[in-house]
Amino acid sequence: MGFLDSLKAKKEEADAKKKEEEEAQPQGKYSQACALCGGTGTEKKWMGQYWHRKCIRGARKMGRKMI
Repeated sequence: MGFLDSLKAKKEEADAKKKEEEEAQPQGKYSQACALCGGTGTEKKWMGQYWHRKCIRGARKMGRKMI
């Protein structure tokens, strides 16, 4: 194991810890479940339900196609 390999291993350990901290806390504004996908960490309340921004865009596009 060379010098560069030990640096790479330390970086991977730091990245793993950082990823665990991000997953522990939802990143959204609300801690409610999304109306479309069921995931937590929603950002928007629309039509009395909580949504991710990505999910709300998809639902609106689906609704336009139905009309």
